[in-house]
Amino acid sequence: MPPAKRGFFDDLKGLSWWQYLLVILPLTALLIGGLIGGVLGALGGLGNLRIARSGMPTVAKVFLMLGVAVVVYVVLFIVAGILYAVTHRSG
Repeated sequence: MPPAKRGFFDDLKGLSWWQYLLVILPLTALLIGGLIGGVLGALGGLGNLRIARSGMPTVAKVFLMLGVAVVVYVVLFIVAGILYAVTHRSG
């Protein structure tokens, strides 16, 4: 019998509440960034999931995962600013 298929949510099993919260934190970029925010948030969430599953110390995980969330938002605002500037040229 073939092994059961694994879903994305299977990877979240076994995480503590704070790890779960920090994994989904970048996904909130979807709320303000639409498609671009969703893509960046998903990439950040996958990165945070990988960090949460790593063997590094807890304090390092927390700061690194928070850093990923900050980077997602910074990149989102940079991309949004560039798109705005390109589409709203005067002259």
